[in-house]
Amino acid sequence: MSLAEKLHPSRFTDMSPRMAAMVAFVIGESWTMPEIGSLSITSDGYLVGYPMTAGMLGHSEFYGSADDLERNVHNLLDVADLTDEERSQWDKLYTDRIEDWRHY
Repeated sequence: MSLAEKLHPSRFTDMSPRMAAMVAFVIGESWTMPEIGSLSITSDGYLVGYPMTAGMLGHSEFYGSADDLERNVHNLLDVADLTDEERSQWDKLYTDRIEDWRHY
């Protein structure tokens, strides 16, 4: 089973559409409409993004605390039963795809 299959929202009945969109963005999947086009963590620790929907270009979305996302992702990865290799793959994708300004 691939990382995308293990993290697919159909396997997790309590996964919100917003969480599904964020997970899909990180791993490069198209599970929701609208899709997320970019995600950033602000210097004060909040998650903001931009939808990919053409009619919403330039319209940012506030998604809440990055700590909440990271806690929820940690729980998701635990219940998805990822291998060490899959966790490393997730970590790399997360770091590559989400611009984190907390360290600046």
